Amino acid sequence: LAAGSGSAAARASLAGIALALRALTRLMERTVDVSEIVFTPGLKPTLACAQHPDFSISHSWPWVGCAAMSHSRVGLDIEIGADARIAAWVEQEALLKAVGAGIRALREVSAVSFAGGCARWRDELWHARSLALFPGASACVMTSVAVAAVEQRAMPLQELFAA
Repeated sequence: LAAGSGSAAARASLAGIALALRALTRLMERTVDVSEIVFTPGLKPTLACAQHPDFSISHSWPWVGCAAMSHSRVGLDIEIGADARIAAWVEQEALLKAVGAGIRALREVSAVSFAGGCARWRDELWHARSLALFPGASACVMTSVAVAAVEQRAMPLQELFAA
């Protein structure tokens, strides 16, 4: 992997891709190579294979995260700050990422009511789970199916990029 610049955003993107490769390798029980990820401008990255897990990457300095699921759609958002406004924003952003709508649908999703960990949007039921892994930040994972548990794991950069 190589980034066009040494910026913090480029490094966070590389860390997100590395996290995605780790998560996808674990889910698929085989090594997943970066060449299998399709990057389309304006859309979230996907795997090229027909039957693939879904994944979502988010970063907000200094945090980078990846959520992946075998048999459902998933979106993840992380933002620095923990007030109610930011918590509401990460739910909306995680939903946009899960459906692959992107920020262009923000006005539409901002009218969605999130209650009891669920939201209904575009005739689909979505399940929100707040994550407490990122101190000083708000994070939410949004899934198209209810999940019993979310496995969370912190990983230092040295471990992430170790061979």
